[in-house]
Amino acid sequence: MMNRGRLFLGIALAASLALTGCAGKVRLASAKTCAAHGGTYDAAARACTTQVSTKNAQQICQAGGGYYDTGADVCEYGGD
Repeated sequence: MMNRGRLFLGIALAASLALTGCAGKVRLASAKTCAAHGGTYDAAARACTTQVSTKNAQQICQAGGGYYDTGADVCEYGGD
């Protein structure tokens, strides 16, 4: 539960910076995003397994309002 709180705090921070115009793009590696969810990342499947469910990296990214770059396997928040 604590990891989920950290994730939401990070997303809220990124969103607040974007709203104030202080942020460009924020790129988060899928493995780090998965770890923030308390999960284990499978790079071959590009999927994050948590105790609750399995979501792919793109689903996690988009659920947080980001854009998932498949080639780089990163999630971008903010920017144009």
